[in-house]
Amino acid sequence: MRWRWSRTVEATRAAPDRLVLTVTDPITRATAPSLVARVGRIAAANPVVIDLTAIPDFDSEGAAAIIKLQESYGSDRVSVIGFKRAAARIVGAADVQVTPAAAVPVASRASGWAVRKLRAIAVVQAEDGQRVTTDDLEPALTKAIESYASIVVADLRGVTVTPLGLQAIAFASSTVALNGQELLVVNADADTAEHLRRAGLSQSTFIAPEPLGDT
Repeated sequence: MRWRWSRTVEATRAAPDRLVLTVTDPITRATAPSLVARVGRIAAANPVVIDLTAIPDFDSEGAAAIIKLQESYGSDRVSVIGFKRAAARIVGAADVQVTPAAAVPVASRASGWAVRKLRAIAVVQAEDGQRVTTDDLEPALTKAIESYASIVVADLRGVTVTPLGLQAIAFASSTVALNGQELLVVNADADTAEHLRRAGLSQSTFIAPEPLGDT
């Protein structure tokens, strides 16, 4: 594993006795346990900041492990930075393929939702500059699921979340579980994350709330 201490940050320290661990490997089901164990050893003696800015990729189980790690220690002991930047970089990379408008259901196209594919990941997010609600989220989610991507990411950044949208996400959660896929809901505000957790989502669905990587 290629984890390193950031020399610049380590020299100045993000806060008294706070250590910064820079992660440069993918965060996946295979790699997350080692990272969690290492952070646990560090956090026993010092508060630690996990910098994910440089990760090249992630999967939903890896992201969920990081979220659970932060929740178990508390943000005063374990902080996570750079996740949103890394996700934006991965999703916005040059090899992202935007599903042609003609291939997207009319309701999805008219609503301002887009489906983008990167390797085995399909990302559902609002088109640039569009103000959207989750009332019209279902067709785009369906398109992403039907692409047979291993991981479907629903990005709720800047989106108005409605009861109909919560139902669409809950239905998608069941569908991906049956298909052997995973659903990762990112940039959900605290209220949305709580509503989704109460919706009885499948075990293959994970929620990454807005506070993760916001710093």
